Amino acid sequence: MSPLPPRDAYRYFRVEARDLWDGLQRGVLDLEKGAPAKEAVAALLRQAHTLKGAARIVGLNAVAGLAHQMEEELEPLREGFNPPLPGLVEHLFAVLDEINGKLGDLEIPPATQGAAPPASVAGPKEADHRSVQESHRLDSVRLGVSDLNEVMEIQRETGARLTLLRRHSVGLSQAKRLAHSLTEARTQGSPQWKAQAAELEAWLDGFERVSLSTLEAAARDLDVAHARIGRMRLSPASALFAYLERTCRDAAGSLGKSVRFVSLGGDLRLDAPVLQALQDTLQHIVRNAVVHGIEDAAARLKAGKPEFGVVRVDLTLLHGRAVVRCTDDGQGLDLAALEKIARAHGHLPSASSLSVEEACALLLRGGLSTSKGVTQLAGRGVGMDILRATLERLNGNLQMRSSPGQGLELRIEVPLALSAYEVLEVESGGLRALIPFGAVRSAHYLNPADLSKTERGETILMAGEALPLLALDACLGTPRRRPRMAVLIGDTLGSVALGVDRISGLRDAVIQPLPELTPSSDLVVGTCLDSAGNPCLVLDPECLIRAAREHRPPSGVESTAPRLPLLVVDDSLTTRMLEQGILETAGYSVDLAASAEEGLAKLRLRRYGLLLVDVEMPGMNGFALLELLKGDPLLSAIPAILVTSCASQEDKLRGAAAGARDYIVKGEFDQARLLARIRDLLV
Repeated sequence: MSPLPPRDAYRYFRVEARDLWDGLQRGVLDLEKGAPAKEAVAALLRQAHTLKGAARIVGLNAVAGLAHQMEEELEPLREGFNPPLPGLVEHLFAVLDEINGKLGDLEIPPATQGAAPPASVAGPKEADHRSVQESHRLDSVRLGVSDLNEVMEIQRETGARLTLLRRHSVGLSQAKRLAHSLTEARTQGSPQWKAQAAELEAWLDGFERVSLSTLEAAARDLDVAHARIGRMRLSPASALFAYLERTCRDAAGSLGKSVRFVSLGGDLRLDAPVLQALQDTLQHIVRNAVVHGIEDAAARLKAGKPEFGVVRVDLTLLHGRAVVRCTDDGQGLDLAALEKIARAHGHLPSASSLSVEEACALLLRGGLSTSKGVTQLAGRGVGMDILRATLERLNGNLQMRSSPGQGLELRIEVPLALSAYEVLEVESGGLRALIPFGAVRSAHYLNPADLSKTERGETILMAGEALPLLALDACLGTPRRRPRMAVLIGDTLGSVALGVDRISGLRDAVIQPLPELTPSSDLVVGTCLDSAGNPCLVLDPECLIRAAREHRPPSGVESTAPRLPLLVVDDSLTTRMLEQGILETAGYSVDLAASAEEGLAKLRLRRYGLLLVDVEMPGMNGFALLELLKGDPLLSAIPAILVTSCASQEDKLRGAAAGARDYIVKGEFDQARLLARIRDLLV
């Protein structure tokens, strides 16, 4: 079977880079609107520096160079200034658009979710702007630490309750013996039966109380955990609103109009595919509001309106659906112009007039526009084509209201839950399972000559590498049999071969969470119904890889891993994940900290063999952390390596003075050198 796509090398970088890009865009928008310059510039510098380091660590020098360019532009303004310098904001946005385009090149095409919107011919500037818009995907999820801590605490509590329940259930065998003895005693007329009956009743009463209270508490815990996990998998609408504000700003600037963007509901969270679909739709609605709805300043003043027009987007949740209200205070629908165009296209008899509802239906057909000509922003009616296609794909609906001279309101409703993936279907022992295709690297028939047993379990030689082999039926608890094929699954955590009987092929799947209280394995991420309505399990690739990696040698076999774990301290998600993957693949146990303060707290709770520390971090920087450790008798002996974007000789000398045993520049990152240096320092 032919090899499948290579490992996704930018998985964590895409998540972090999108988050940083959103923050940079919001920061520049705030700067333009008059936010305190010193604080705004400091925040922008931190985000640009983190993006630069993350890009360098994964070898994206072009992105790193652009982030460095933003630093150079912002650095002279660190101490603050009054209004933004002429042209600075436009230049920063231009750099952000260039970064966004390069990030878009890293995106993995999503599974097909419906017919694509119609294409149109566009001028170079419009095409460039649209490519930037389309490359920005709201598919990253940043997990809240408080939510994670709460879920972990609930998990511990539920585990303790179930342990208590198991302990009490051991007495069921004693109850069965008592019941049997009671039956025999009554049959034989023995006087002991009353005492045995009383003992059995007392035991059953106690077990009933413990089991009922424990199960009720566990059910409540699981309900809370389900809600928290559901929240963690969603994306905040604030990122969408920042993007729409940029769309509004750019459209208004192109037309010389004064427009303010207002939003409500940015704290709400939705499934990323829903937000992505709304982004594409609302982008056109907001632009249309500026182009077609908002009048120029002179016309607004003449109509008794404020000079600034307002475009507003509100998001609310109602009965399991997302409700988006898009309003503007412009001139409203030009029904007379629409009637003229509709007649010209044969959609309206010559003697008829249009109602607002009829105008809405006509606009949704696409291809109609009240623009006097085709421009870079409007004129082809394509935006309504995209809106219609989105509503059909999401099973949504639209309502439109307009008053002449008072503006337009669009009310869009779409379902909240939508999670579609391309999956590989496999079978083993009569059980079918689905694997997200993005994690599949290749598939092969098993050759017994490639199998071997080690102290860590069975392995298979694939692509010149000995990989742990996990049998699908053993993972899911079904009777084990020798697999006929192996599917290579991999990500930044490593790789694993999954043994299966057969591969059924690729399919698109809408994945749903497991029903509440359904017994399941950690390896199962959700379920999907096939065409006959039968559920299929969806496996979690990360858990499969983790399960393979966590196999331990049997007692008596000495592990080559160091006795003490290593601690990585870096505010960049990309750097943390990359270093963790490298170190754990090399056999080290690794803990992570996102700040110097968090790292210091972990150092006071657990012993570590070595530290990998970034320099530029919010709050305490890496130099200060090492200087603090150098003065602590208990922590000063831990060797530390600085891994940073700061490449000047002055920084290297300061690192040595702070106590760093080595200094690695992210732009010159060498995995082999890092591992060799760690081995030297741990001897």
